[in-house]
Amino acid sequence: MKKNLATVILLILCGALLFAAPAKKITVLGVWGGQELDVFNAMCKAFTDKTGIQVDFEGTRDLDAVITTRVEAGNPPDVAGLTGPGKMIELANKGKLADLSNILDMNAFAKNYAQGWKDLGSVNGKLYGIFMKAAVKGLVWYNPKAMKASGLEEPKNGWTWDDMLAESAKIQAMGKTPWAVGIESGSASGWVGTDWIENIFLKQNGPQMYKDWYEGKVSWTSPEMKKAWQTFGQIVADPKMAYGGAAYINSTNFGNAAAPLFQEPPQAYFHMQASFIQSFIMNQFPNAKPVTDFNFVGFPSINPKYSKAMEVAADLFVAFRSTPEVKEFMNYIASAEAQAFWAVGTGGLGTNRNVALTFYPDALTKRAASLLNDTEIVVFDASDMMKPEMNNAFWSAVVSYVNKPSDLGSILANLEKVRKDAYK
Repeated sequence: MKKNLATVILLILCGALLFAAPAKKITVLGVWGGQELDVFNAMCKAFTDKTGIQVDFEGTRDLDAVITTRVEAGNPPDVAGLTGPGKMIELANKGKLADLSNILDMNAFAKNYAQGWKDLGSVNGKLYGIFMKAAVKGLVWYNPKAMKASGLEEPKNGWTWDDMLAESAKIQAMGKTPWAVGIESGSASGWVGTDWIENIFLKQNGPQMYKDWYEGKVSWTSPEMKKAWQTFGQIVADPKMAYGGAAYINSTNFGNAAAPLFQEPPQAYFHMQASFIQSFIMNQFPNAKPVTDFNFVGFPSINPKYSKAMEVAADLFVAFRSTPEVKEFMNYIASAEAQAFWAVGTGGLGTNRNVALTFYPDALTKRAASLLNDTEIVVFDASDMMKPEMNNAFWSAVVSYVNKPSDLGSILANLEKVRKDAYK
């Protein structure tokens, strides 16, 4: 009887111990769905297999609102995947995020990341964000076969804005249209044009004024700002320069905007868009081959001093707690091993410079990754860094400018009113 009682007690104690020691896990809040979520899950499975730490993911398309609600209720996730640093800056200034210098292996981080990524992930000198899946903005795409058939030379990296205009003038002289531009994107229509203006402003004025601009410290009616818009206007304000003129530009979805380059005969020869447009081109034209049928060069230089400056967009991770499980996960996220999943699965560019080029699916994505690794100045998409009301006004202003370039003075004056109100 005593032996049976001892066995029962032992079983009860073992059960209590099992109940008191749940499996190690972390919670992650993010926006991914579809293919991106499949890649994220594959990445997390490798992490769980290695560490035994389970990753519970919660997806939402209204990320900012959900994070705000959860933080205010004192129930944030362990980790969040953000689509830009704006929310990170807000949360860090409120003291809601964990300082990653106490979480990451900072020696490894310093070796593996360009200083620009550390700067973009820092607030008031402290590191709060790890960028891990990037896209290069401002690439100029073209159809090599169409260029050759028309007797035109392919553009080369290192070209200048004047080189680009001269090549465009040759195309015009042949009675053809150089550029295909489309800025329709539903409620976000105009954002494509903001990428143009941001790249121009960066190449003209450098990263410090660029930062001052998105922080609301530069007047929209300043000479520098006006010059950037007028430079953009050299492409979109001239109906002989951009295919279809204003009506086509404002009504064509950005995902379809490169199509004129691949028509027979081609209706345009150049298209400016980020590295992610490659997947849109291949979906529309399944038989098109990278390098052979479509290619790109970097955004042209304007001020030689800032020729190596590059605008990017990227997802990043922030942590709300510094538990052992979170520390393991954040160090994993920062590794080349984790970022290789995105390179293989989506063509997303790793920010860890040790992600091997062999993981990228084709020669063009490899080249975009090399450009990103070699750049000297990295800046984030300026409109994404602006206050929401400023960002929305910027998008709308681009649509208005394309529709009627002569209204530039009043368009910039209206943006300046928004700036003064938003950045009080």
